[in-house]
Amino acid sequence: MASRRRDHLGQSLYASCGELRLRPNSNPADAPHHGCRRTELLGRDGPMSHKITPLSDKLGVEVTGLDLRQAMNDEEKADVNRAFVDNVILVFRDQELSAQQFYDAARQLGEPMTQHLSQFKVPECPMVSYVSNQEKTDAGKRKLLGQAWHTDHSFQPEPPKATMLHGVELPKQGGDTWFSNMRLAYDTLPADLKSQVDGLEAIHAYRESRDYMSKEEREAETLSDEEERANNTVHPVIRTHDVTGTKAIYINPLRIKRFIGMGSDESADLLEQLTVHATKDEFTYAHSWRQGDVIIWDNRQAMHRVEHNYDLTEKRLMHRIILKGIKPE
Repeated sequence: MASRRRDHLGQSLYASCGELRLRPNSNPADAPHHGCRRTELLGRDGPMSHKITPLSDKLGVEVTGLDLRQAMNDEEKADVNRAFVDNVILVFRDQELSAQQFYDAARQLGEPMTQHLSQFKVPECPMVSYVSNQEKTDAGKRKLLGQAWHTDHSFQPEPPKATMLHGVELPKQGGDTWFSNMRLAYDTLPADLKSQVDGLEAIHAYRESRDYMSKEEREAETLSDEEERANNTVHPVIRTHDVTGTKAIYINPLRIKRFIGMGSDESADLLEQLTVHATKDEFTYAHSWRQGDVIIWDNRQAMHRVEHNYDLTEKRLMHRIILKGIKPE
């Protein structure tokens, strides 16, 4: 097994002092990439006052008193990083950010990575994508994505460690985002189920559908374990967090074809058991959005879904960034 490396959420990307301003880098090597201007955030003298408060007894904290348009100092980064990995999700309140400012803020928290679906990229800053309830299918129906429990981009060999969402336009009420604490779900697994999944691997495959994989889909293409490893991505069902060393269930009901060494029916039954367990009330938190919220969650120890429980004539628009991760172990 590869040695575990420490992966800080807040990296010392910006050597800063003096007044706050955005300054484009002059080094040609740091020229604009992926359409977003590469900028340097310069902070202000003295510490910024901030407060971290629990959102629930299951997972999640909120941060107030930080302006993500400004560079965090080392102490603030350490506080944010610790709160993030310990509490799975972190909500920054009262942030009004353009796509470019959102991108610059994300660079303080990790390395933004290219997202899979290019049609949803924000034109002026393509490393930022948008999530909207205004998109429609060819048949004219609304594309209401993200309603099923999942984790982002698990079909990639190195899936993102974190996802960030900024609420740009929100309905008057509803549109909650649900999160599940997969670390707590692992800790409370029944002993027989825990022994069954420790060391087990799952085959993750990309598919256009945002619904759970049907039995017909699972059985449509029968490949050996070796062929699956060559054609798709295989991840451990229980992954070890590369910062904390804690364990969490790592599943994605939208992307898992089956488990290594199991057939499709047995895999479907086990996946359902794990999903039902992990999404019990005692492991979940529903976030009610406020204007100016920025949420970052830890894909290494969380699943999430959106609830479209609002007036669909109202616009719901989010900006999204995913942060580079490493291969799960």
